[in-house]
Amino acid sequence: MIDLAATFEEHATEAAAMVWRVKRTPVALRDVVALATSKAQGIVLTEPEFLPIPLVDGLRGLAGVIPKPHDDELATADVGITEAFAAVASTGSICVALGRPLVAASCLLMPLNIILLAKERIVERPRDLFNPDMFDGESLKRNLVFITGPSATADMGPLVVGVHGPHRVLILLLE
Repeated sequence: MIDLAATFEEHATEAAAMVWRVKRTPVALRDVVALATSKAQGIVLTEPEFLPIPLVDGLRGLAGVIPKPHDDELATADVGITEAFAAVASTGSICVALGRPLVAASCLLMPLNIILLAKERIVERPRDLFNPDMFDGESLKRNLVFITGPSATADMGPLVVGVHGPHRVLILLLE
């Protein structure tokens, strides 16, 4: 049987994302996020939908977290923290469900995108997400965006990273 977490981690790292394995406790999560955001001026934290709220609550008290960001704060924030709807092991991609407040801005606009991924939400292939039996068919009812590493483009010549999205992607794999 394939180790989905190890395969995901390998492919996400190949795609230039960072993957840190984190024990699934509020204290462990807070400590790791505090380390990753120690120099951040502004942090946009989205409300969890798939993870338990008590797991994420401790992040609200971190230095730099903007409780209710307005447009100017969104434009200048350094870090966006979002949970993943799922992940794809074969590509190292994260799948984020759009629609809830601040999700699109936090995962697509900030220079550092921190994604919280529950280990059990990793699937082997992209098509697995669209199986009606997977996650109670939720992926068939949502707007989803796939993120595979930092944004990059080679439209005008050599590859440039971070041109129209996050410069860095840090995935916290919650075990």
